[in-house]
Amino acid sequence: MNNSNNKANFGITLFLFLLAIILIIISIWRQSETEKKEKNLSQEIGQKVTQQVTSAVEQNLSRPSVFPDYEAYKSFEKKIILVKDNPSFVAKNYKKIGEVEKQFLVKGKFRRAYIFVDVLVDNGRPLTVYDSIYILLNDKGGHILRNKSLPTPPSDTTQLLYDMREIPYIASIPYSESKPPLFTNWLDEINSKESISFYAFLSSWRLGGLIKEITIAFECEENSNCDIKAK
Repeated sequence: MNNSNNKANFGITLFLFLLAIILIIISIWRQSETEKKEKNLSQEIGQKVTQQVTSAVEQNLSRPSVFPDYEAYKSFEKKIILVKDNPSFVAKNYKKIGEVEKQFLVKGKFRRAYIFVDVLVDNGRPLTVYDSIYILLNDKGGHILRNKSLPTPPSDTTQLLYDMREIPYIASIPYSESKPPLFTNWLDEINSKESISFYAFLSSWRLGGLIKEITIAFECEENSNCDIKAK
């Protein structure tokens, strides 16, 4: 009787052991299949994301630039910084503080030229409707019209860019973009003179005015080693 019970118990134990092994094998197989599916799904998602990114990049590359002249200006190898980090404003007695007066030597012939202006008021803010940047090149120019600037990227300061063949300005204050614009050709000036005079100040009543930068970038005519240098 005991032998029969022992055999029965052994059979049950063996059955349970084999069942446990089978369940473990099934569990491992299921886990392996799940991992395979997850891996395949991850690869599919990765491929789709890669395709979407590639498509977006291709679309951006084929899309016309929003700032073509600014990019051209940045690409010019020849540049001269006329003003850098110069505090400037107009005192209450109308005395101009931080005026910039310089002389430059010019040589060669210029094919293209841009002038870039970066200015601010109130210790770091863009110009208001009451402020303006005043620039003369060979005594030609005035309060530069901001609404005639070529497009530039967004900035916390006032950034302006102009084709030097056509500088828009008004001659007198108060600054107003509704006044009829005047135009002067500064490219002709640097192409026809051996020296040029430069004058600038920030027309603002506030003490925090700053001419952060005024730069000319240029390209030479073919076979001409053009240049602009400070006297």
